Amino acid sequence: MPSASFTHKAVAAVPPAEVWESLQLPATWQSIGGVDRVYDPVFDADGTLRGFSFETMVGGKLRAGTATPYDREEGRRIAWRVESHEISGVTTVDLTAEGSGTAITVRLDVASAGMLSAMFFPAIAGAIGIGLPAAVEDFAAGF
Repeated sequence: MPSASFTHKAVAAVPPAEVWESLQLPATWQSIGGVDRVYDPVFDADGTLRGFSFETMVGGKLRAGTATPYDREEGRRIAWRVESHEISGVTTVDLTAEGSGTAITVRLDVASAGMLSAMFFPAIAGAIGIGLPAAVEDFAAGF
């Protein structure tokens, strides 16, 4: 199955702890990585985000998917395994202190999830590649 990886880094003018808090809000994930709507978030008793369902536009139609924990280093890294009928992969956000702010690096590793989506994968990957830099820059600028 075809696959692709995309990475973009931007700097927010706030400390990593503030960016980390934002990553615990379901709405934040609507601005990172091509997700159009987040719903049904799952939280631990302490308020830590542990997953969510999402919709994304693929081929002119909204498609549902899920995000479940993949990797997590409190305050530094959060990664979700994303699954839908069209694509699967991992979305990772790494935070590092940079001066008085935070470097935010977002990496999307995606692959087609079936034969039909493999035919459309170049268009899907192209849209992700074009949209990721602006999404990460906008996220960082929002602080």
